[in-house]
Amino acid sequence: MKKYNLIIVLSLFIGSVFGQGIDQQKMEKDLKVAQTVLNSFVNENSSKHWSSDREKETQYIEGYGVILSLPKRNVFGFGFSAEMPPMPPMPDISNAIAKSFEVIEDMQIDMADEEVDAEMRAEMEQERAERRKELAERQAELENRAAIAMERAQFKLQEMDSMRAQKNIDNTENVIDFLLDYGHLISQLDDSDKILVMAKGHDVRFYQDAGIVERIKTNRLSVEANMRDIRAFQAGKIDREEAKSRIVVTEKKEAKPLAKDLTLFQTILKRLYARDLSETYYLHGGMPYEQIEGLGVIFYMNMVSSVQESARWNVPTQDKQNLSQEERDNLIKSLYPKFEKELKKNIIEYGKSVKSLSDAEQLIFKVSITKCAKCEIPSSLELQLKGKTLNELNAGKLNTDQALSEIKVSKGELQ
Repeated sequence: MKKYNLIIVLSLFIGSVFGQGIDQQKMEKDLKVAQTVLNSFVNENSSKHWSSDREKETQYIEGYGVILSLPKRNVFGFGFSAEMPPMPPMPDISNAIAKSFEVIEDMQIDMADEEVDAEMRAEMEQERAERRKELAERQAELENRAAIAMERAQFKLQEMDSMRAQKNIDNTENVIDFLLDYGHLISQLDDSDKILVMAKGHDVRFYQDAGIVERIKTNRLSVEANMRDIRAFQAGKIDREEAKSRIVVTEKKEAKPLAKDLTLFQTILKRLYARDLSETYYLHGGMPYEQIEGLGVIFYMNMVSSVQESARWNVPTQDKQNLSQEERDNLIKSLYPKFEKELKKNIIEYGKSVKSLSDAEQLIFKVSITKCAKCEIPSSLELQLKGKTLNELNAGKLNTDQALSEIKVSKGELQ
């Protein structure tokens, strides 16, 4: 009897594990398809979208759901304002020009040593008066032309703002239609998961080339739906209007800055993984982030290891020069376990200074690992740490080892 009970328990356990597991290959395929469909919806079936690798800007985050990127080609900007600053007054140059002419004329008379009688002086003054009048008329004409150009520019900006506003409304509806009609195709998501479509801002790349995103403040649109509502609509349990009413649309005029403690935490990690201080791999391109309400903060770390000079390699963090490809690869491979272990340790050790995260929020680290062909090390690493873990660590409810065990680790395909 005990034998059968054990079999039943093991069966339930195995079923639970596999039921909660995610087929990463299928998820990646679903995300690529979903992003392509979204691009088509928003760009009105255009076959041309982004030139960058968009699959890197779609991601699944366990316990949260999926984040898709709002296509960059369409007009979602709110950067222009219909209220232009007033044009500064145009300097009146007519008087200066007139005086210049008069000075030159007087100089010519003096140099010729001529005497000007009263009649000639009167004619000269008459000519100067006519010249001043003509110059003043030209000044007035220039000012009038400038005013007309300014008025036309103002009208054009108002027209562009109006177009953007309408485009924003239309495309928000397109995103909502995409979520309701195609969101269910990301089939592995739990009912409690979300699908978030959000504008990333300019030049945001996941894993690489994203250093400038921290300096960019831009208007951002996000549209968020719960999988439970999407599936309820697909099953006919709620109608379209009810489903649409449950979708959250948010427009923010400026990206929210990181809290001071998170900024300090980011600064510390950037310094720890600078080329001159790291003992394994080092950061390239800064440490950009995405702050998502209800989720927390995602930090992006592009880790590199070596510099190639001709056919030889230098590894700065190890003070190694003139290595062959094989020597370099063996060294880089040997450094990976230490890198992963130290990164987790540093996150916990310096994460103690972070007090602003709620229990429900997370710190997520998306790490691109240095290239190393046939080294059998991951191409990427993702670490997730709950705010609850940090708060309990700070409150003395967890020790460092317990907090380390709470970090969820996901690794990409082996190189």
